[in-house]
Amino acid sequence: MNSVNASTGMSMFELQLGRSPRLIPPFVIDQTSSSMTTSAVDARSFLAQMQLLELEARDCLTMSKVQQAFQADKQRGPCELFAEGDWVMLSIWHRRDIYKKSGEMRVAK
Repeated sequence: MNSVNASTGMSMFELQLGRSPRLIPPFVIDQTSSSMTTSAVDARSFLAQMQLLELEARDCLTMSKVQQAFQADKQRGPCELFAEGDWVMLSIWHRRDIYKKSGEMRVAK
């Protein structure tokens, strides 16, 4: 598919092949020596473009991760610090029926 990922800003096609099927790839000024064959120059430019796309995708994912953490932290309450020896109350409501369900359809008697 050629749908653009919201986090990276690129499609999977573009990340895997280094180009978008509907856009003209950008022109890159090649600074290689003249003794290289054209296929070697093409391979070097393709690898450089793929590395650039990978770095760009990593940057976008890191930026998305930071933005998501910021938005999630807006909803959090104040963090309470506990010292050693403090009494705390734990809610174990979600664990109340675990003993009945361990094993093959086991029910405690």
